[in-house]
Amino acid sequence: MNEINFDKRIKKLEESVFELHGFSNILIFKNEDIFYLSGFFGKNSNSALLLTDRKKYLFVNFIYLEEARKTASENGFEIIKYSGDKNNIILEIINSDNIKNILLQSDFISHSDYLKLEAKLNETGIKSISIENPLENLRLIKDKDEQNLIKKACGFADEAFQYICGMGYNDFVGKRESIMAIEIEKFLINCGGSRKSFDYVIASNQSSSKPHYDSEFNVISDGILLMDYGIIFKNYCTDLTRTIFIGQQINKELKKIYEIVREAQMLAVDFCREGIKANELDNIARKYISEKGYGKKFGHSIGHGVGLEIHEPPWINLKNDQILKEGMVITIEPGIYIENLGGVRIEDMVIVKKNGCENLYKSSKKSIQIY
Repeated sequence: MNEINFDKRIKKLEESVFELHGFSNILIFKNEDIFYLSGFFGKNSNSALLLTDRKKYLFVNFIYLEEARKTASENGFEIIKYSGDKNNIILEIINSDNIKNILLQSDFISHSDYLKLEAKLNETGIKSISIENPLENLRLIKDKDEQNLIKKACGFADEAFQYICGMGYNDFVGKRESIMAIEIEKFLINCGGSRKSFDYVIASNQSSSKPHYDSEFNVISDGILLMDYGIIFKNYCTDLTRTIFIGQQINKELKKIYEIVREAQMLAVDFCREGIKANELDNIARKYISEKGYGKKFGHSIGHGVGLEIHEPPWINLKNDQILKEGMVITIEPGIYIENLGGVRIEDMVIVKKNGCENLYKSSKKSIQIY
């Protein structure tokens, strides 16, 4: 990750918060934000990153010390190991740097932890100000390095779908949904991914009418199979959904709604470009599905941003009038869900461009039937 200009990212953050508050001293707690600024990622690591006018610091416990030295220290951070309450050593550093005002990221730590830290700062005459999502606007636009990593990860997801489509009828029928999920994850890790980006949805027949169904003990049988999966590659996430048919006898209504969802999804992809509002993009697919008589069966938003987190801004829904900009990476995933019958969802990830979008998946969206 040394090719990424972390100093440039830090400068952008400092400029944005200085413009609002008149100073740029800031304490960051969110794992993904720490990685974005330093190159160090520790899942649930309880780390903290401090930027001051003088220096930049990363506070980690012993478990993550070696990794921090290999990543953040190479990018100019002073690595400080803590044990016990990290707030005590953070306070020592803040005092030693003669800081009088500091911004505290408040959207990732608990309210009680925030109050404890705020009280300690106040005791020594340091004014603290709460700031939520300080990196949101920076992380909305993916730079070329990020885009390249995401593209590579999406390529793995495409390979997994090819692998799935190469299976025979007997590879599906009678297999537990949860076992299929493990097999897909194993394939993606063998491709080069590090771990799954979320709990996979592998849903056969009636289970597929539940958009966020947890794959369980149910076995796959003739009918419809919805598969929503993704992998993490160098801390960047992927998200792909395809729906296929198993066996020779397919319910006519499910075949019908498949084509409706496919047309709605492709229509939204065609309209996605810089300048369109998030709610307008959502409405393009929603209106088409409603005109076909299934509006009440499409109950979730059409998409979301993807990057260091599987779900992150921008939120592509009817309530969000945010204008999409070049470099945003989003999903486009309409669906129709009919209780006691089944559901269809088709999802791509795209990079927003000035005059359209770049679809990051090549996996077919034509109706696929395995028998």
